[in-house]
This record gives sequence, structure tokens and C-alpha cells, in this order.
Amino acid sequence: MITLGIHDGHTATACLMCDGRILACISEERLNRIKEYGGFPEKAIQKCMEMARIKANQIDGIGIVGLMEPTLPNSYNAPHISKRIFAAATSFIPESFFQSDMWVAPAQKIIGSLRNRAKFKSCFSKLGMNSEPTFYEHHYLHAVTAHYLSWFGIDDNLIITCDGSGDAVCATVNIAKGNEIKRVQEISNYNSIGEFYTQITQFLGMKPMSHEYKVMGLAPYAKEEHAQKTLRIFESFFDVNGSSPMSFKNTSGCWKWRYIDRFQNILRGHRFDNIARAAQMLVENILVEWISNCVRHTGIKKVVLSGGVFMNVKANNAILDIPEIEQLFILPSCGDESLAIGAAIIKSVELGCTKIDPIGPLYFGPEYSEEEIQEALNKNARDLTYTKIEHIEECIAKELSEGKAVARFANKMEWGARSLGNRSILADARNRDIILKINEAIKNRDFWMPFAPSIMDECEKDYIQNPKDYYSPYMIMAFPTKEKAKTDLIAGLHPYDFTARPQIVRRDWNPSYYELLKTFKRITGVGGILNTSFNLHGEAIACSPEDAIYTFTHSALDGLAIGNFYVKKKN
Repeated sequence: MITLGIHDGHTATACLMCDGRILACISEERLNRIKEYGGFPEKAIQKCMEMARIKANQIDGIGIVGLMEPTLPNSYNAPHISKRIFAAATSFIPESFFQSDMWVAPAQKIIGSLRNRAKFKSCFSKLGMNSEPTFYEHHYLHAVTAHYLSWFGIDDNLIITCDGSGDAVCATVNIAKGNEIKRVQEISNYNSIGEFYTQITQFLGMKPMSHEYKVMGLAPYAKEEHAQKTLRIFESFFDVNGSSPMSFKNTSGCWKWRYIDRFQNILRGHRFDNIARAAQMLVENILVEWISNCVRHTGIKKVVLSGGVFMNVKANNAILDIPEIEQLFILPSCGDESLAIGAAIIKSVELGCTKIDPIGPLYFGPEYSEEEIQEALNKNARDLTYTKIEHIEECIAKELSEGKAVARFANKMEWGARSLGNRSILADARNRDIILKINEAIKNRDFWMPFAPSIMDECEKDYIQNPKDYYSPYMIMAFPTKEKAKTDLIAGLHPYDFTARPQIVRRDWNPSYYELLKTFKRITGVGGILNTSFNLHGEAIACSPEDAIYTFTHSALDGLAIGNFYVKKKN
């Protein structure tokens, strides 16, 4: 049984499944090189079929994300007249109406009827597909994806979703037993804390629906006592303990563009770092209180989380500390790029699939042959020198131990927002100076942003404070660190609070990357390295050999390990 899941919104993605197993999953941005591209993922669908060796007429069912047209980042730059029309329209309707979920179903039905079916038919026809697609509600798919892919099975899960907005909803609470997912609470997008955080991102001069992670990275630099003044203002914006025990509501009177006008009035004299810290504290406080209420009210202590708000790794650690939670699963890369997987999953279940494989390693992307790599290198022979090395991992480890920054392009590409060793820039995390080099000469990142470490699983306890033994192979959780980390992994920690967002590496999940780490440890005695995504700032992660060579030649990287070739620039 073969199903295709399609997300045509922010970070458009396609996923192909067979008999409950993911065959291929890739975001369109990796192929058209437009970061976070939103639109029909035609290239991604084609690449998935190519990787899986599946023809269009073999696909049994197609699932599409969303009943309504998806929200895209350019909506935050709508013309001023659009904002005025929106403000005028909403001023005639009581705030209580939008706080409730009464308007969500009618909105989905009325606005959803305008969803452009003709667009999909035209695209499917171009790809040679004849199947009639099924459209699924946004947050239902967030719940589906986390539930079926969770590590601890599909019985008695409390599924909580939270994001900026999807099909007029910002959050849900669901009880799941087997194939039955029952939504017990729905929160309309008027109340969205994700929207609040996005508006803070824009207010601070960063890109909305993209740079929220920069606000999170900036937050620790502010002193908590100084941020408290700003937090007291923000605390009046939301109420967790209202009439419903599993809900929260927006009490600010702001929605979408109105936030910016309010911020300009009330945040004069408040420093940018204090604003970031206060926004982060507010989101953490709301999530912890809300999720604690949900666990207590339902009595279910197995919790699975999905939706873009849970890309906030600092908030995730605060959730992990909730005493009532006995088991926690956070879907990796749980923003909207995960929804295509959910669409493929539920279509499989509807067609009779009885078992969905839990999530494991995320290497769902393309892999390139030695011939393809060498052909790309030969095209750039004027600028590069390269050597074929049988034990390339040993070569990389030695180069890293000598202070070099090396890009690694190996095996299948990772799906999702994080580089997990196969499309990564690597460095010795003992060396603080490498931060400046990678920031200034390679990644062009904002100076305050932290990097992350890849750590061998048997060395995790040397570096990470993790009393609940939460397994973290996806860089979806931040942890406090031990003193040894401040020596061995300092360049891979947050520069101010020394937290880490680790990738814990197991041999059976990525044997060649594990061997690299093992060799580095044999040379240096250190069980981890710095790992950041293989891309230039503002560009998508490298996918093809051509992407890798372009990124290498347009940066100050010391070396590129691509397949079994080690590449250097000619002097």
C-alpha cells in the first residue's frame, strides 16, 4: 500500500509511505533552493517517487494538508490597506467570539470551500496522477503524526498540539487509543501564543515565521530580574486558568497586526534583550501551566507533542520537568514540514494499513553515487583539488582535531530543520575561536546564536544534565550541561547560559557518523563535536553534490568531505 502526503504551505513537503513505513520525505526548499518555500511541492513529489522507484499509477491514495489555504510568511507584509480592512472588520465583532472556538468550524467550511482544488488537479495531471486526494484538517494531522510515530505506542496517549495557526486553530488537546483520536479541547487561533511570539520576532526586526529561534537564542542574555518588568506587561496578554481547565485565551485585545501597534506603545524604553527574555518566559510559563492542567484533568501521563511552538527547545525542557509527566515524546522537526508525513499516515490507515512504524533515524532524503559526486567535482576541477580516501571518517576526525572546520556530505540527506551529521558543518567544540570563524566566514549568523553538539550516546552522561533520561537524537530538546561540557564542548553550547541542544548519536542509527565521533574521541578524548547545518545563512541546507560544492566554494570552510572524497580549494 503506497500513499503520498502533500503539504503546500510554509516549508512545503512531500512524503511517500509504503505499508506504514516512510520511503522518502523531502521539503521543496532543498530542491528549488528557496528556503522555507511555500507552494505546491512538485519537485519534492518527483524526487520522492524517484528515490522510492515508484510510478504515479502505483500510488493508492493521496492526502493533502489543510482544509483552508495555508498561511505563508508574506502575509505578515500585507499592504497597509489590508490591515485597515482587517482591523475594521474585526472591530464590529466582540472579542469573546474570537476567543471561543464557535467560529472555527464555520470558517473551515466557508473558507475551505475556496481551497483551490483545480490547482491540485492540474498539478496531479502534470505528474501523471489520477487519484482523488483527501484534504485533512491541519491540527488533526499534527496529532496524527505525533501519535503514530511516538516511541511508546498508540494506546492511551495525551496528544497536545500548538502552533501559530492552522485551519483557524492554534492548539488542541486529544486523547488517543489505537486508531481513535478524540479531540477534547480546541483553541481558536485568536488565542495563539505562537502568533504572539511571531509578532515579537517581527517587532524585534527579524523575519516572522522563520527567525523565532533567534528570539529564543537571544533571550538568555537578558537578566531575569530586568526582564521581569516586561514580563509583567505580557502576563496580562493571556489567561490559562479560565473557564476551561484545558485551555488558554488571549486577553490582550490584539490579533495579528494589532500586536505591533500595541508593542510600539507599551514597550518604549524596554530593551530588546529584555523583550526577548520576557516573551520566552511567558511562552514557557503558559505551556507548563496549560500542559500540567491537561495531564491532571485527563489523568494521562504519556504525553506526545507536535506543532511549531514545540520547536522551542528551551520551552520543551521546562515541559520535561513537569512532575506529572511520566513519558514524553516530542515529534522531531514538528513544524508544518511534518504534516506531509501525517497526511500519508492517515491515508494509509484509512486504506487499511494496520501498523505504522515509530519514528527512528530521519535520513529520508536523496543519496548520491560516487559517479554523481565525481562528475560534480570534475566540473569544478579548476578551483578544487580532491583525493579519494577509503576511511574518510578518520580523515575528517583528524582534520577536526587540528582545528579545521569541515563540511560533511554523506549518505542520505536528513529530513527536517536540523542537520544530523549527513549534511553538516563540523568542528572541534573545544575551540571557542571556531565560533567566530563559522559565524563570520561561513554561516554569516547572528553573533548571539548558539551552535549545537553531536555526542556519542555512551558519553551523554559526561556532558548533559538529564535526570529523566530523555533520549534526544533530534536536537529538539535543550538541557543544562555539566562542567565537563564547558571544557570539551564549549563552542557547541549557548554562550551565555551553557545549555546544549544535542544530537545523541547511536551507532545503529548512523554507523559512519558514529565512527567519526569514535575516532575523534580516540584522538582527543572528547566524546562530541560541534555540528551545524551545511548551508550559508538564508539558504536551504545542501541537498545535492552541486549544492555542497557551491556552499564550500562560497565560504571559508577548510575542507569538504563528500562521499569518499576529501576536497580542498586551490590556492
